[in-house]
Amino acid sequence: MGSLGEMKDFSMVGPARSRGLFVIRGSFSHINAQLEAALRRVRPEIDLDVIDVGKEFKENMLSQLRCLLGVQREYGLSSWSSKDMLRYRLARSRTYYQAVSEMVRDRFDPADYDFTLQTQSLFNAALPGIPNFVYTDHVARAGMSSLQGLFGAPSDGWFACESEIYTQARHVFTFGPKIRRMLTEQYRIAPEKSSAIGAGASVLPKRPVDLSTERFARRRILFVGVDWERKGGPELVDAFKLLRTRLPDATLTVIGCSPELQVEGVEVLGRLPLEEVAEHFHEASCFCMPSRLEPFGVVFCEAMQFGLPVVSTDVGDIGSIVVEGETGHVVPGRNPEALSEALFQTLAMPDRALRLGTAAKARATQFTWDAVAERIAAHFPGEPAMPRAELEVAW
Repeated sequence: MGSLGEMKDFSMVGPARSRGLFVIRGSFSHINAQLEAALRRVRPEIDLDVIDVGKEFKENMLSQLRCLLGVQREYGLSSWSSKDMLRYRLARSRTYYQAVSEMVRDRFDPADYDFTLQTQSLFNAALPGIPNFVYTDHVARAGMSSLQGLFGAPSDGWFACESEIYTQARHVFTFGPKIRRMLTEQYRIAPEKSSAIGAGASVLPKRPVDLSTERFARRRILFVGVDWERKGGPELVDAFKLLRTRLPDATLTVIGCSPELQVEGVEVLGRLPLEEVAEHFHEASCFCMPSRLEPFGVVFCEAMQFGLPVVSTDVGDIGSIVVEGETGHVVPGRNPEALSEALFQTLAMPDRALRLGTAAKARATQFTWDAVAERIAAHFPGEPAMPRAELEVAW
């Protein structure tokens, strides 16, 4: 894994138009489209080219075959035990990393660009001589215990590839402070080379948010998540049953997945268009998704945009998004009793729920895609220096 060569001299770069290459892999849960649109809004003077390496890889059958054989060599025959296993290990293999990195280098001339920007740290979009920026919600050494329990830990070869991404990057942007600390403590990345800049919301209010005691007196709990088990759905149901013995008028609406539940007061709606999800955010009194595993949790930022108090667990960076006792409550994971008590404390008194929801909406102003784009673009070549406090969320 060699050097990227000498960097361009950007000392004379002024307000003239510049050109960047935005390298993505799939939709990244709608994040890539949101960030691209925000970058074009906040920096219209930048010409931004976009390549989806995931799509390009799927169209190259020979490269796919080589990578699949590489996965078997790196991880063994157990890689073929399921599609999910193979998909997980493929994205964390040296052959895939090398194939995608070479694809970017072979296709794009660094002389045509002033910088590259990539989301996720599953490949290296760096081109010789120009700075590369990385925006990611995770690092492999963060554990992701339940996934690694299912699929096994990444190989030593993959950890070396991942480290190269961060070492060669001009700057690494993380969603939250936990991953930023890990970059410093476990990857030996200098503190000044990383920033925790948050994430934005994909679901936003299209009408004024109701901040009244009447709204919170309705005691409507909302859950929005695709993975029922990983998002702590079973614990929420147990907590809800306990809560109903104290607040019998409380209700729970489940969106994003369709667990088979026969519980009084629970309504399961499954997957809905984003516009309909927004209406449920408007009508809810509290948002609760007690995740067992969560790198960051964009949905919490979305809930706060609608003035909702958030009740969740202290896993990942959720405790950095939700300010305990100010914008909601966080409790230990897999603890229905503690979760039920937190829901009670949130919903028992509508005026207190109103206070939490009002504070959550105020905090949500830091979690927008335009704010994220501004924090990233401030590091691009030729941008004037800004105080570090303005380049991160007030965690």
